[in-house]
Amino acid sequence: MRIRRPLAALAVRAALPVLLSALAALVLPATTAHAESNGGVRIMPLGDSITDGFNVPGGYRADLWQYLAADGHRDDFVGSQSNGPARLGDHDHEGHSGWRIEQIDARAAEWVRATSPRTILLHIGTNDMVQNFDPAGAPARLRTLVEHLTAAAPGADVFVSDLVPLADPAGAARVQRFNAAVPGVVSGLAAEGRRVHFVPMAGALTPADLADGVHPTAGGYAKMAARWYAALVSSPVTRWEAENPAYATLNHGRIIDHPAASGGRKAGYIDYADSYLEYRIDAPYTGGYRMYVRAGNGMGTDCGHRLTVNGAARDVTYPSLGWDEWTLTGVDVTLRQGANTLRFAKGDCYAEIDSVDFATLGAPAPWI
Repeated sequence: MRIRRPLAALAVRAALPVLLSALAALVLPATTAHAESNGGVRIMPLGDSITDGFNVPGGYRADLWQYLAADGHRDDFVGSQSNGPARLGDHDHEGHSGWRIEQIDARAAEWVRATSPRTILLHIGTNDMVQNFDPAGAPARLRTLVEHLTAAAPGADVFVSDLVPLADPAGAARVQRFNAAVPGVVSGLAAEGRRVHFVPMAGALTPADLADGVHPTAGGYAKMAARWYAALVSSPVTRWEAENPAYATLNHGRIIDHPAASGGRKAGYIDYADSYLEYRIDAPYTGGYRMYVRAGNGMGTDCGHRLTVNGAARDVTYPSLGWDEWTLTGVDVTLRQGANTLRFAKGDCYAEIDSVDFATLGAPAPWI
C-alpha cells in the first residue's frame, strides 16, 4: 500500500512582533547537554538563539551536519547545550538564547577549555542590535571576544560571520553598520597571526527568510548552513531552488508551499512514469562538481530518483527521515562549461526535492 503524506492546506501562521520574539528568546530555559561524542574533528557552534535554533530546533546545525555527513566527514559538535531533530547527528552546541556579545565573552574561554574545539563557528551580535545595546561599540566587543577565543584555543580556527538581517527598519540599519565593520575586525585579527576567517552570512538571507522578523525560518536556517559549509570547504555553494521557473521545470508533479523548504517551496509528487524535475544549470568550467540534493523521504524505506546529467543516467537514493525532514545527499557530477541539463525522474518509491547545491571539488580542509 502506498503511503504518502496527504495533501493538506498549510496553516498560515501570523508573524510575531519583533520585540515579543526577542523577549521570548531571552527567557528560553537552557538545555543541559548530553555530551554526545562522535569522535573526529570537534566543532563548536557558538552564538545566541540563532545558533540554538529558536523557532526551528537545531537551526542551521541540522543541515550543516547533513553536509558534513554527505561528504563522509567524521565530526563532533561540542558545547554545553543540546537540542535538535533526529537528522542532526550530534546535538551539542553553545547557543544561548538572548545573550549579547559581552555575555558570551564572559563564558567563552571556559567553554572552549572544557571542550577543546578544533573549529568554532561564531554568529553573535543580533541581541546587541535588537536591544540597541551600544551598537557602535559592538565591533570592539566582537574583537575582544575573538581575542579571548583564540587565546583560549590557539590551535582552533574561528569562523566569524556577519549577521543575518532584521525586519525592523531601525534594527536592520544597526545590523548593516555592524556588518560593515566585521570584515575589518576579522582581517585585523588575521594580520596578527590569529586563525580567524570571515564568513559572509548577511547576503544569504532576506527578511522573507525570517519567521518573526529576527529568527530564520527552517528554509532560512538551511541557507545559513550552506554559507557555513561553503566557508568550511573553501568553495562557493550555489543553491538552485526546485520551484524557480527561471531554470527549473516540473513535469507531472506539484510545487508545494511549505515553511520547512528552502525558499518556502518544494517539488513533490514526482510519482509517475512521465514525472520529472529538470534543471538547466550553467557551469563556469568543464570538470567535476559536488552536488548536494536536499530531498525529503517519508516512506519508511530508502527511496530516490533517476538522475540524468547531460544524457548519462544513475540512481540517487535518500534515507527515510520523514517528509520535510530534509536530508542532503552528495553526488559527484561532471558538467561542461555553459549549459547543462539535469533531470530527476521517478525512481524507487517516492521522494520530494527542495533544492540542489553545487560546490567545486577541493582538497580536504583540516578544520572539518
